[in-house]
Amino acid sequence: MLERNPSEPEVSEVDKVGGVNGVDDVRVDYAVVSKDEGAEKTGKSTKPRVAFFRPESRRDELSRFEGEFDVLHVPFIGTAEDGEEIERFRKAEFSSAIVTSVTAVEILEKHGLIGRLRDKRVIAIGNKTAEKLGEHGIECEVPEKFDSKSIVEEFKGKLEGKVALLRSDRGDPMLLEVGDADEFRLYRIVFLHGREQERIIEEIAGGKVDFAVFSSRMMVRSFFSLCEKMGLDGREVLGNCRVIAIGPPTKSELERMGVKCHMPDEYTFDGILRLLKRLAGSG
Repeated sequence: MLERNPSEPEVSEVDKVGGVNGVDDVRVDYAVVSKDEGAEKTGKSTKPRVAFFRPESRRDELSRFEGEFDVLHVPFIGTAEDGEEIERFRKAEFSSAIVTSVTAVEILEKHGLIGRLRDKRVIAIGNKTAEKLGEHGIECEVPEKFDSKSIVEEFKGKLEGKVALLRSDRGDPMLLEVGDADEFRLYRIVFLHGREQERIIEEIAGGKVDFAVFSSRMMVRSFFSLCEKMGLDGREVLGNCRVIAIGPPTKSELERMGVKCHMPDEYTFDGILRLLKRLAGSG
C-alpha cells in the first residue's frame, strides 16, 4: 500500500452519466481487471490498487491501466433507455447536434437513428464518442475541453438553427446555453447497490485501496448514497485513499461532499493514467 503524504497538496467534463434513488439493489460482479503476479508469490500486492466505478459496458477502457496498477472495477451506475425520448428524436428537426457519450451513440445505433446525424454539424464530447460516430461515417468536431462551461464558451453563437443535445437525464443544465437547444434524454442513470459495491467500500474504508477514481458526478452520488445506507460517512471512507476526479463537474461534486481530490490536466482516461503514474511515483 502507498503511504499518503500529509503535506501533499489536495487538489467541470460533460458528465456522460447521471442516478435515481429507489432502484432495487443490483448485483454486479467485483472484478480485478489486472492481476499482480508478485502478490501471488508474497501474498501482498506490490502494485498500487486503483478502484474504478465505471458502468460494466465500459470495462475495456481500463485496460490501459493494467501492468502498472492492480485495477479494481466495480460499477456503481447503470443505464436504462427512455423510449419516449428516443422516438421524439426520431421525429425532431435540427441543424446541429451535440452527442455527449458513447452510450448515446450506441442507442442511436441500436434504433437505426445514426443516419439522422448525416449532413448535420455534429459535436462529439470525447475522443471515444467521436471514434464511435466515425465508425458510421459521421464527421464530427471534438471540443478542446469537455466540460459544459468550456463547450458553451467555444460554440455559443456558432451553431445555426436548432441544436439537438443527445445525452442522459442527468446532464449539466449549463450546456443548454450553447444555443437554441432541444434536449433529448435518451437514457436514465440508475444506481447499482449490491454486495459487491458494499465490499469495495469496505476495502477502501479498511485502507486496502490506494486510489479511487470517479469519472462522473453520478458515480460520486451513488457511492455516497450506498455509504449512507451502510451507516458510513463517505468522506471518512475516501479519506483512506487518494481520490481522482476526471474533470471539473466530478471534482465539484466531490468537493461538495467534503472530499478534496486530484484532477488531470486532460479530462480523459489517458490524463488519469499520467496523473496516477505521477502520484504513485511520489509515494
